[in-house]
Amino acid sequence: MLEAEQAIALAGQQLQLAANVPAAILALRAAEARLARVDRPQLLPLRKALAADLQRLAALPAVDLAANNGRLEQVLLSIDKLPLAIDVRPQEAREKPAEAVQLPWWKRTGNEIWQELKGLVRIQRFDREEAVLLAPGQSFFLRENLKLRLLNARLALLSRDQVTFRGELKAALEMLGRLFDGRDKGVQAAQATLRQLLATEIVIALPTLDETQAALRVLRNGKDRK
Repeated sequence: MLEAEQAIALAGQQLQLAANVPAAILALRAAEARLARVDRPQLLPLRKALAADLQRLAALPAVDLAANNGRLEQVLLSIDKLPLAIDVRPQEAREKPAEAVQLPWWKRTGNEIWQELKGLVRIQRFDREEAVLLAPGQSFFLRENLKLRLLNARLALLSRDQVTFRGELKAALEMLGRLFDGRDKGVQAAQATLRQLLATEIVIALPTLDETQAALRVLRNGKDRK
């Protein structure tokens, strides 16, 4: 009987402290097996309550944290390979025209200054038709910021923080749509995965073990009176 009580207490802790439904179910089944071996009539109310709580837990929708975490990991690993939404300049636009040497000195100087300026920034066109000036090397920080959003989403997933989880996923989707090439299949796959995760409920309303614990208290009180 003591082992059954300990298993019931463990199940309650798993639900309240860790929201770990599978572990709670295992603990309750262990308690159920121990009570079945005793097979006393006075234990019947406790066994019925235990069976009812087990049924409620088994009926809960599954939240597969490991699978969702794996999907986030796949997107994270793909970020460095995803193309940014940059209009690649034609090769001839980067080359100095041969006839430029025939231009007046002030025009040649203006052309050279313009070529230098184009080396300092790149003009990007995004799906939203926004023009953005991007300094060389800044694409690294764009990718790192996106990874940070996804890492925050992962932490929220593991801590079952639904609000932060969805907020970080929405921000990541916005960055993918605005900064990356939406025509690329890799970008499209990452967006599809994040949208699926966005629709995922990572927090569910957990039942209590009140019925089992109440039956256990009644059983204990009966023993105390004896």
